[in-house]
Amino acid sequence: MDLSLATSYDASPEEVFAMITDVTFQEQVFQRLQAQSYDVVVGDEGDDLAVQLHWQTQVSDVPVVARRFVGNTLELEQSKVWHRPDVDGARLAEVGGALAGVPVKLTGTTRIVPEGRGTTQAFDLHVIASVPVVGTRLELLVAEAVRVRLEKKFEVAWSWLSGSL
Repeated sequence: MDLSLATSYDASPEEVFAMITDVTFQEQVFQRLQAQSYDVVVGDEGDDLAVQLHWQTQVSDVPVVARRFVGNTLELEQSKVWHRPDVDGARLAEVGGALAGVPVKLTGTTRIVPEGRGTTQAFDLHVIASVPVVGTRLELLVAEAVRVRLEKKFEVAWSWLSGSL
């Protein structure tokens, strides 16, 4: 299952990068999501910068057939490895992730690109489940949880950049 989302910010690529790699910013996203638990780690990985996210969230509409795999909560892990910026400030990160205890993987990229006087951040992700019969349902659950988190992140980012947080 593919998932693509993008948003624009009224800020430079450098400001957007500083924000999305800030632990406090990421924690605010999880607080707004009302995640049951979460952990954010940001650190150097050679010439790159890694952002590791781990969170647990309630899922209200888990189909009965999928519930035996995930219960009523999803525990997700996600990593982004950001590479050095291009001359214009654009950056690319590889995205990886998994659903704890279930063979569901998330792969893809995210990029921040200058656009006019602002910056666009785009995500191109792919969720794949290696579970017979319920794989598609698990993919939908994970894709929806990631989509909700990204949309909440965009909302928090607009507030953060406008100075209202």
